[in-house]
Amino acid sequence: MRVDVYVKDVLARCEALKRAGMWLPEPRIRPRAWIDNFDDGDKILAAQLLERFVFYNQRLTDSLLTASFYSIADGLKKGPAAPARAQLLQALPCAVFTPVSGEAPNPTDSGYFLCRRARQVLNVDEASIKNTKEALKAAENGSPVVFVDDFIGSGDQFLTTWQDSSAGVSFEQLQAALGFTAIYVSLVGTDTGIANIGKYAPSVAVCVTHKIDVRGTLWGLQRLNPSLYTQVDALLKKYTPRLTPHDAYMHKENYLTYGYKGRGLFFAFEHSVPDATLPIFWCRGTNSWEPLIERT
Repeated sequence: MRVDVYVKDVLARCEALKRAGMWLPEPRIRPRAWIDNFDDGDKILAAQLLERFVFYNQRLTDSLLTASFYSIADGLKKGPAAPARAQLLQALPCAVFTPVSGEAPNPTDSGYFLCRRARQVLNVDEASIKNTKEALKAAENGSPVVFVDDFIGSGDQFLTTWQDSSAGVSFEQLQAALGFTAIYVSLVGTDTGIANIGKYAPSVAVCVTHKIDVRGTLWGLQRLNPSLYTQVDALLKKYTPRLTPHDAYMHKENYLTYGYKGRGLFFAFEHSVPDATLPIFWCRGTNSWEPLIERT
């Protein structure tokens, strides 16, 4: 297929997704403007990246939240030392829900948004939704705690919440002393992030609907099509210098080329874009660079 025909075909499919309501309309998602960032000779590779991009609109996000929550009862193993199904179900009626907040808690964090959606979609009692300090107090009194977030990348954000003792005690310490039931509900997670939580918080029941292994990343392309990977990798490195992220930490190592911790992911939610997704999709840049979708 000719280069121009292929690029037009990919853009036409993007427009079809918009018309069907699966993708947001302009200016929220801008496939044509994004493709126009690239030199003519690079547009076919950009289109091949665009073809792999996955977008979860709010309806799909709510479906993922519902499925992840109800997977608590599916009887599958949720962690190396996680409670069995009967104990998890027994814990839910008296559980409190709290966002995963990480190192610098912010009311705009995805965990807070997902807790609000849990109230609206899952009919969780508003009185059961607690901030971190309140959830620590509830755990100290033996209440089960359900942690909520949209994405497990490296697992670092959850482990920071789990191990943080700045309030005088951590969830990890309380769990070791009291044995309260801990459940982590997330929409999407990488296999490496889930494994990391299993290693350092083995008693937490991790409930995730969509698990991403290496095949759903840039590194899967390296395995399946080394020639194409080499070309795409060169494309990413060529355009990385034009990207200007707001967050200083994205300048560390190769984060600006491959995403946070080098995860090399291809997806976004309507409410947020993970920093582990390739920044070439979401980052603003010099010379009027237009992101496909902005990370807010």
